[in-house]
Amino acid sequence: MGESSVFWLRVTLLLYSLGLWHALVTVVKRRQRLFKLALGSISLGAVFHLVSIVDQAMAQGRFPVHTLHQMASLVGFLVTCAFLLVYWRYKYESLAVFVFPTVFLLTMVASLGTAVDPPEGYTLGRMWLTMHVLLVLLGYAALTLTFVAGVMYLIQEKELKSKRPRVFYYWLPPLGALDDLAYRTLAIGFVLVTLGLISGSFWAFVEWGANWIVDPTIALAFVTWAIYLAMVFSRLAIGWRGRKAAYFSIVGFCSAALTWIVNSGVHTFMRP
Repeated sequence: MGESSVFWLRVTLLLYSLGLWHALVTVVKRRQRLFKLALGSISLGAVFHLVSIVDQAMAQGRFPVHTLHQMASLVGFLVTCAFLLVYWRYKYESLAVFVFPTVFLLTMVASLGTAVDPPEGYTLGRMWLTMHVLLVLLGYAALTLTFVAGVMYLIQEKELKSKRPRVFYYWLPPLGALDDLAYRTLAIGFVLVTLGLISGSFWAFVEWGANWIVDPTIALAFVTWAIYLAMVFSRLAIGWRGRKAAYFSIVGFCSAALTWIVNSGVHTFMRP
């Protein structure tokens, strides 16, 4: 990363830390404090985060998704934007308890990265290939909210069944609202990931032949896609909702996280 992009990313991390503090205080003290301040800090942080990404893209002359650190930065930014969009639409403050720490950790990982030039022949300058990366990462950002909604659903259900629900229970959205949020983000994320896999698979076959099939990242990506396909099918055809869908969303997120962790930014079939 360039020096200026790293500077802006660290400014972003500082602003995101207020969101992390808010989440920790909410969990430990069981009460929400200064949410509006944390929300403003996160929103301003998203602006500086975008500045960092644009600055890095301009400095390198290519879309900054070549390394794990660069992808962590972009995923963190997209999850932040997804949260702000959902909050603007639904006003679910309790989502922040799960989203803010995730965004902080992703940005912290990104801020530790250094510039790494991709191997010869690895170019993301083509618009359709850049679109492939954007579609997949946008899909993962949406599916992160599916996971968060699923976890919140399980917590809310457990609190409802208890005879003495804790204070945090009263901050959570109703079960029906959480299930609806999970379904909407699942539908958006699944479509985006599907389009991303189609475009990426077509390019890989044209450029690299059949070798792309054995790449571990792609294999895991298709396993993740199959899990989310099963989720969509179970909802539409079988009528699975509520607890079953929530558990399914956790399994899918773990698979997606593993896919992202295994990916170093360069697929094995692209290496010389």
